[in-house]
Amino acid sequence: MAPAPAPWAVLGDALWCLGLGCLLAAARDALRLALGEGKLRCFLRDAAFFAAAAVLICGFAAGTSAGGLARWYMSAAVLLGALCWHWAVQPAVHRAASMLAVLLLGPLHAAHKMLLQPLQDRAAQARTVRKSRKTAKKSRKTQNSAEKQLQKPSIILYN
Repeated sequence: MAPAPAPWAVLGDALWCLGLGCLLAAARDALRLALGEGKLRCFLRDAAFFAAAAVLICGFAAGTSAGGLARWYMSAAVLLGALCWHWAVQPAVHRAASMLAVLLLGPLHAAHKMLLQPLQDRAAQARTVRKSRKTAKKSRKTQNSAEKQLQKPSIILYN
């Protein structure tokens, strides 16, 4: 059995793994935003990120860790890092992204409101006028045809 690493080394490994967990959760969140939701997509994405977490932990343990072995606290730190992303960082990032989208799309919205909306309103008004004229014309035709079908008053017989 390998000797236990020094406490400072354990703390350093845990901090590295916290960062890896945050990075992994950020990548998962970005992929969720890019591909959307769905049962199969969620399952495949979660399975892929579970495998990626295992590879990250083993790779970190082999390459950078003070002890050179994967230990239980590394997995716990990756999980804690992912949870920290989900609870602490993700809401702020999403809020900042939505505010940035509002700032960037604000001029386009204003241009649409000033330039395109009046044109769309005029087109809709013209459509309704054309439709009302067409229905009026159609109703006049049906009235004329009904009048044409009536017999002459001189031919109508009364009992």
